[in-house]
Amino acid sequence: METTSFTDAKAVALAVLRAPELIGTVFLEGGLVPWIISGNDSGRCHDDVDFSVRAADMPAVRSWLAMRGFYDETLDSLNLECNSSRADFGVHAVVDSVMVSFAPFSIENGALEQRNALHASFAGYDALLLATAAGLEEDDFVEMRELPDGSRVGMSTIEAVRAAKVATDREKDLADLAELDRIGYDADRFARVAAAFATMEVTCPAHSE
Repeated sequence: METTSFTDAKAVALAVLRAPELIGTVFLEGGLVPWIISGNDSGRCHDDVDFSVRAADMPAVRSWLAMRGFYDETLDSLNLECNSSRADFGVHAVVDSVMVSFAPFSIENGALEQRNALHASFAGYDALLLATAAGLEEDDFVEMRELPDGSRVGMSTIEAVRAAKVATDREKDLADLAELDRIGYDADRFARVAAAFATMEVTCPAHSE
């Protein structure tokens, strides 16, 4: 997958987060989070822009993509040949030349379930992915966050981003972790999220041959 500059990735992330139809519906994930919160530059390129979306809100995301001319049915998990059940594993789109993904999630009785999909056009094969973790409430996972300009947008919690990056343990995440630590986080919530992520299971319900 091609990478994009921080400037372009940030611009697309904020355009989606601030879209009137999507405020409070989409929540930014991943390495862009600390830098958009702080207003600083990550100093690196980013693979794509990832959002979590409550499963019930996915129709609003598809409607917005279609309204803006960004919807591509070949990047919609509902249309993958391997998805015989037609369960919603999210949708990808190219927004202003940047790859964006919307992954549906639900949290019931403290159990997180998040779905995502890979597509042959950028991964070389089609696959449905299901991540499950126990011990999380929604406010451990996502929240509305105030940015330096005073606007409020949906974000993964700092604790969730930090826990995910600690778990993956990649060199490119070191600067992101340092920025997260500079911003500060809630130690108790981080402990809960980290414990949940440590036992997270990721399965592949279906894939292309």
